[in-house]
Amino acid sequence: MVDASSVRRSVAGVVALVAVAAFAGGCTSEEQEPPEADPSPSASASDDGVLDFTVYGPEAVTDAYRGLAEQWNADHPDTRVEVTAYPDRQRASAAVANAREAGTAPDLFLADRQDLGTLVEDEAVRRVDDLLAAREVDFGDGFSRVGLAAFSDQAALQCMPVDVSPLVVYYNPQLIELDQIADEGRAEITAERGWTIGEFGRAAAQPRRPGVRGLHVEPTLEQIAPFVWSGGGEVVDDQVDPTTLTLSDDASRDALERLLEVVRDPGLTFGQDALERRSALARFKAGQLGMMLGYRDLTAELRRDPSLTFDVMPLPVVNSGATIASITGACISADSTDEAGAADFLAALTSQSAQDALAATGYVMPANTASLDDEAFLQAGQRPLNSQVFLREVRDVQLLPATASWSELESSLTGALDDLFYLPVIDPLEERLSAIDDASVPFLDPEAASESPSTDSSSSPAPSPSD
Repeated sequence: MVDASSVRRSVAGVVALVAVAAFAGGCTSEEQEPPEADPSPSASASDDGVLDFTVYGPEAVTDAYRGLAEQWNADHPDTRVEVTAYPDRQRASAAVANAREAGTAPDLFLADRQDLGTLVEDEAVRRVDDLLAAREVDFGDGFSRVGLAAFSDQAALQCMPVDVSPLVVYYNPQLIELDQIADEGRAEITAERGWTIGEFGRAAAQPRRPGVRGLHVEPTLEQIAPFVWSGGGEVVDDQVDPTTLTLSDDASRDALERLLEVVRDPGLTFGQDALERRSALARFKAGQLGMMLGYRDLTAELRRDPSLTFDVMPLPVVNSGATIASITGACISADSTDEAGAADFLAALTSQSAQDALAATGYVMPANTASLDDEAFLQAGQRPLNSQVFLREVRDVQLLPATASWSELESSLTGALDDLFYLPVIDPLEERLSAIDDASVPFLDPEAASESPSTDSSSSPAPSPSD
């Protein structure tokens, strides 16, 4: 008998190869006729005839980018794209920053949405909306709107989104039985209907075996923000120009209380010591954890174990649907010596064929909406069986600010957020949340912080930028 998993892997490989081949022909979609020769912007050789493109991610993703570059080179002999790959965002960002300081910045590079504030502040990127419009890239309904919004700043699109993946709940159906936990009077829980925070809590309580827990949520702003938004609260006072966190506001605090009721229960979640010994991901893979939150890239990671059963659900609802997204974009360096060539290659990266090639890896959720309906992304027959959850959740994505100091702020709050999840006693909660809000001000509004009278450092859960 033919192994079904081998067939599926072969199909995924064929999809990727077909997409790469189509990519080599340029950036037009299959429904469009190739444009006639146009004296407007087109590939032109840089000083050395090479475009440098810095990427990051799992090997399958960086290999896909290399494949796209190789096919582009075969079809465009005047402009050669060379890919430099790093295993993660941190090392790639550091390499790009060092290269920029040395005057050798790559022509194009991948960036996380949270890098945008720093990139714009440092004038490190060239806005791409005008360049892509000149190359007939359709910004109408062709691309994820939240992805475009995420990389927009100063009334311009600074980078082009290529991966927009909402945060969802991964669960093990052998531990979590959805048909047993519906609220009284409500229909059976399905991936389409979603679930309430109460139903989510009951799901977390289902695993009853020793050494097994029902749920893990990371104590980070990234993973608590959707629960705050769902409860009608806000994470910051102003999305565009934030001056403080607002976790202590009534609606935000009430939403967090609902979440903390679940994640602080030691019968439902692993404690810090247990997670230091073995990560939540390792426990999920071992069948010791019923649910965890993750993005699309977790799908490919979990598929490595063919015996693991898993599926996805939307984040639970407090009052209304809300989630966050991991968003990656491709940027053109402000220092590129071949802006036209870089823009031509970037336009091609937005095409459905190129996006299909990335989606086929299982790690990427394309920003090109045509690719989301394609088998390259849906990958029918493979887990998760409810991949449509990713598509539906995109509509509920909200964004955290992308100010230059945001990453610093997140790092500074690690201890304070850990305490919310793991300390035996956190009452009064309002005071703890107020202290977290106050500790955010030096990062978000340094001038206001410098004008405020100094306070007892023992009341603050996080250091200021100068500490």
